Amino acid sequence: MRCLIIDDEPLAHKVIRNHAEGVPYLDIAGSAHSALGAMSFLEEKKIELIFLDINMPKIQGLDFLKTLSNPPLVIVITAYPEFALEGYELKVIDYLLKPIALERFLKAVGRAHEQIKLLKGQNNEKPKAFIPENDLPESIFVKDSKAMHQVTVEKIHYLESYGSYVKIHVGDETLITLERLANYESKLSPYGFIRIHKSYLVPRKMIKRIEGNELWVGEKVLPIGAVYRHNVIDLLG
Repeated sequence: MRCLIIDDEPLAHKVIRNHAEGVPYLDIAGSAHSALGAMSFLEEKKIELIFLDINMPKIQGLDFLKTLSNPPLVIVITAYPEFALEGYELKVIDYLLKPIALERFLKAVGRAHEQIKLLKGQNNEKPKAFIPENDLPESIFVKDSKAMHQVTVEKIHYLESYGSYVKIHVGDETLITLERLANYESKLSPYGFIRIHKSYLVPRKMIKRIEGNELWVGEKVLPIGAVYRHNVIDLLG
């Protein structure tokens, strides 16, 4: 990922560069000490990820982000936790507080890397044929270690990635299969299933409540992953 640091503190630039050393998929392509100084850089070079400070001279980081019509992925880095909600409303990948711990930095850039791979994968996919809802089969077949099971799609509460397995929660029953969650995402997306987390796939009609970074399927509370938060935002319109 080609990255740009936008922060008015030289120490922040140094810390980010030090943390980025040795991360194979990070390329710190440039740096700017103000939002205005970053504009020409963004026009001239393809940047996939911005490390963005909030409190900067002339124009604040989040105000600058609002001016970008097609912004790269953004990790906000600041000393002010009270701006976190506004940052997530702008679909930032993560929100890191200074001083930046290496562990949190790696977790944040890992999320950005997964999002980039997801977007590139979607761009490389061939267009899917539209299937009218009425023409969709009512069930799918699920293979566990012993047999093939026919599962009625409308009875699926949610799917959960569990190590090398996928758990399919169907009413009070749970089926365990070796097939990858991404494969089920492809099969079930025409039925209104959405990916809300790297480990969870849920049907829209089963969602009872959404609050913050959590989602209720019946009485079960599931996390909303930062990488997949745009799916939930699209769901809410």
